[in-house]
Amino acid sequence: MKFYPTYLQSFGLLLIFFLCSILSVLVVIPFFSFDSGIAMSIMYVLSTSLTIRAALVIRKDYSFLLNRFSPVIVLIASVTLLSIHLFLDPLTNLIPLSDTLKKMLLETIRQPAIFFFMIVIAAPILEELLFRGVILDGLLKNYQPLHAILFSAFLFALVHGNLAQGIGAFLGGILMGWIYWKTQSVIPGILIHFFNNLAAFVGTMLTPEQDIFKSTFETIGNPITYWLLIVGAGIIAGVGIWLLHQKYFKNINSAFNKEGSNEPA
Repeated sequence: MKFYPTYLQSFGLLLIFFLCSILSVLVVIPFFSFDSGIAMSIMYVLSTSLTIRAALVIRKDYSFLLNRFSPVIVLIASVTLLSIHLFLDPLTNLIPLSDTLKKMLLETIRQPAIFFFMIVIAAPILEELLFRGVILDGLLKNYQPLHAILFSAFLFALVHGNLAQGIGAFLGGILMGWIYWKTQSVIPGILIHFFNNLAAFVGTMLTPEQDIFKSTFETIGNPITYWLLIVGAGIIAGVGIWLLHQKYFKNINSAFNKEGSNEPA
């Protein structure tokens, strides 16, 4: 018996998300300018919520895993994820920002309250419920954990719609997927996602508008300081992953394992 969703059904769920996005545009356009902050926020929340609702109806199960977990896991994972993003900076700086992403950065500075809600509050809840609580949950019941986590992380990166964000989203999806599998709870991912997006939001708000498109290297100015930060971030990320594995996850037997499988995270 296959649980929802399978690999193919996951792509079908992204199609549902696309259709819900079109529907949300049709609902919002008569009342707001398409590129306004409030329109973007409403369209995002509406399309993602409708997709989650459709997924729950299809799988005939409206519950999410909410098991207990150590708060230290959230702390370590949040620092690890932020370090991963910084470590990736030399690579992501090579990728030009899309016009859509540039506009969102500018609008975040100009309409902080609306974008705070969308980026820091709505996105962590809705995206974790969809990608970990629904998609990964089903994949883990059908396939080997490693394959399920990688595939769900790929889908998570794909919906970001641009390579600059997609690389970090893929690695972040792997980390949060691993934590979801081990803790059997959607809450840690929501909190980690929250702290990650909060850091990005605060960083954007603290950057003068004329410098918003500058790279981290240009902002710091000193090559030695920059590369010390990158190396330090890589070390911190590695230590964080080691701590999670050795101190918290090593002896956990996840109920998500495919029957007969003992594949480690």
